[in-house]
Amino acid sequence: MKTQQAHSPSVGAATAGRSYPPAVWLNLVCLDAPLVAVAWLWLFGRTFHIPLQLGNAVALFLTAWLIYLGDRFADAVSLKPNLPLSLRQDFCLRHRETWITTVALVAGFDAYVIWRTTAMETFLVGVVVGVLALGYLVANHPLGLIWRSLPAKELAIGTLFASGTVVALLPRLPTTPAFAIAVLAFAALCSLNCISIASWERESDRAQRKISIATRHPSVARQLRNLCLLLALAASAFAMALRSAAPLFACVGGSALLLSWLSTPPGSLGDDQRTALADLVLLTPFALLIVSAL
Repeated sequence: MKTQQAHSPSVGAATAGRSYPPAVWLNLVCLDAPLVAVAWLWLFGRTFHIPLQLGNAVALFLTAWLIYLGDRFADAVSLKPNLPLSLRQDFCLRHRETWITTVALVAGFDAYVIWRTTAMETFLVGVVVGVLALGYLVANHPLGLIWRSLPAKELAIGTLFASGTVVALLPRLPTTPAFAIAVLAFAALCSLNCISIASWERESDRAQRKISIATRHPSVARQLRNLCLLLALAASAFAMALRSAAPLFACVGGSALLLSWLSTPPGSLGDDQRTALADLVLLTPFALLIVSAL
């Protein structure tokens, strides 16, 4: 999800040849968000007893990776020179040739997987979500000023991410109230992830004259911990009321609590680690997977 962070303009010289923790590496190469998508796809399938199609899972991973690679590149090349850059933006710019090649390879492989394995119904709905994602990229980069009048970028990302994840459950998409509430809770979690990062990056976004919900509505950033705790509380209530979906709501609540913890003053955590962890705390389904395998 949205992942940018402030550094000095000379970050490239300072970080060239530097080794990074695995969590930061996942973020640098945009692999954290695809892992989150697949983890929650597995959890939705397990919770609602939907057999997962391997082709759909692979297509979801590749599509999410492709979107985040493209968004990162468009964001990096649009930045003004001699202003603060994030570590990820600098990494992308220093490897732009490899980045472009990777985008082309992932796009080709993704198209092949979709063509060979995806059912028509899944493909058509996926196209709708893909068009919406493309619309977001256009709105966020060439037409970025649209967020001045509609400061809902983070909500749009969270909603699109959740929608794209559950589309991979087709053609057996449930229509129960429990499923609808679960999708909304996941979308809220993804949106809070984006809002968290936007709040941490508010100063660098202002320096680059980028619009986010945190730059337009600073009060949201001040209430971030409370919003995360509120989501965790709501997830706990739904877990008790909808016992069949309790594991999913438990993961929503656990991730929301971890986001709340990350929103406290960073302490010993470096800025890059905190931003990288913002996506990794959404991997709570993997903890459930490990427990169920024991």
